[in-house]
Amino acid sequence: SQYSLKNYSNDSGRITIGWLGSRSSLRFLRNLIPTFETIYKRYPHTELKIVCSEFLDSTLMPIIKKKWSLNEEVADLQSFDIGVMPLSNDIWSKGKCGLKILQYNSVGVPAVCSPIGINKEIVKDGVNGFWAQNEAQWEDCLLKLIEKKELREKMGLKGREIVEKSYS
Repeated sequence: SQYSLKNYSNDSGRITIGWLGSRSSLRFLRNLIPTFETIYKRYPHTELKIVCSEFLDSTLMPIIKKKWSLNEEVADLQSFDIGVMPLSNDIWSKGKCGLKILQYNSVGVPAVCSPIGINKEIVKDGVNGFWAQNEAQWEDCLLKLIEKKELREKMGLKGREIVEKSYS
């Protein structure tokens, strides 16, 4: 009940790829900057929003840098059109709990994630998000969601259903 659904009728014309997390996981997002820049060249109406205590920079892709706040967390999540959770294939990543994905899905935002650890259970590939294991897959999955608003909404709503049924 703390996480209400995003309003899909609000359409600014921008597509916001979002990431919310702690600085310890920011290193995984850094690896996607070249992918985001490639996407931005093709779709200049895209942007990256980072909600954290620290931030990254890009020479091309606009980045919204937002300090995390408990009072604004839900609104920040709702401002995303696509949530991302990149990881590396290591012991630390395999032990993560998938909270980012649960938060994205809880407000009706589809996730693109590395299929590492619990991520493989939370995200049903092609249902409430996509799995991406390399740069080409990240680009392909993000482009599918950027190009199809209906797919973002459908997957986001399915994600909300999964969270309510299995994680609430």
